[in-house]
Amino acid sequence: MATEVVKRIESDPTWKQQVIAAVKEGGLAAFEKAIDNPAGAFITGAIKGWQEVKNV
Repeated sequence: MATEVVKRIESDPTWKQQVIAAVKEGGLAAFEKAIDNPAGAFITGAIKGWQEVKNV
């Protein structure tokens, strides 16, 4: 399930940017807590990677 979510977000650049912006605004820690499960951890890991690439 988490892999499919990440694929769908990555396939839509606009949605991907919105996810990154939302996490920056609300904080990744709050996002992780909101989806407290193994799939959520996988998704937040992907988001961290996207943020790092964007900041380079």
